[in-house]
Amino acid sequence: MNMTDVEVLRCCDLQVKVRAKTLLQKLSFTLNKGEHLAIIGPNGAGKSTLIKALLGVSTKATGEVALMGRALSSMARREVAQRIAYVPQLVAAEIPYTVREFVTMGRYSFERGGEAIERAMAAVQVTALSERIVSTLSGGERQRVCIAAALAQEAPVIVFDEPLAHLDPGQKIEIQRVIRELQHEVTVIVVTHDLIWARNDFSRLIAIADAALVYDGVAQAFFVKDKVDHLFGRGVSDVVLGGGCG
Repeated sequence: MNMTDVEVLRCCDLQVKVRAKTLLQKLSFTLNKGEHLAIIGPNGAGKSTLIKALLGVSTKATGEVALMGRALSSMARREVAQRIAYVPQLVAAEIPYTVREFVTMGRYSFERGGEAIERAMAAVQVTALSERIVSTLSGGERQRVCIAAALAQEAPVIVFDEPLAHLDPGQKIEIQRVIRELQHEVTVIVVTHDLIWARNDFSRLIAIADAALVYDGVAQAFFVKDKVDHLFGRGVSDVVLGGGCG
């Protein structure tokens, strides 16, 4: 079997309604091993709602999400954590734990895992920070520590919610490099407003607008003037396509 025929994640008729408001319309897609997915869309489109549903933490979601061929609804939270990891947009600055303690929390779904913790810290180059208190770190360092905690779960899928938010340009480049390297090891799903990154570093792209799926396909194919401007507004394509997309 070809590697890309192995199903990693499947959504079928995924929908989220809160009272009379639809936050996510019926949405279906399948992600196979070897694909890396960027999720884009305007603010309020439904991207965070989708992520919560994929992680199984949305109490209002209907439809089906399956991880590695098994329905999310049939799994305990510990089992879900062994299949999908999550890196939030911003790690709270006041965290009082050391880096090692914080990364160790990523192993809560396992009984042991000292080697996994060491590997995770080494992978994102935070071993030298292991005894530092997380709250004393820079934004970029905290983001790498949070990625290490997700890696410690040893899950085959990692979801990132706006991992470049609140970072300076140098820190953004570093986190992009880290995530690019992770794509050789795990399936990566990223919610991002960085359209050039989505175009260049991801094989698959989903675009959401007004709670609905408006594009699902090859990332590069989305980046033409009409599609970009329709989703984000007139003139956005001038900036994005100026980055080298034909």
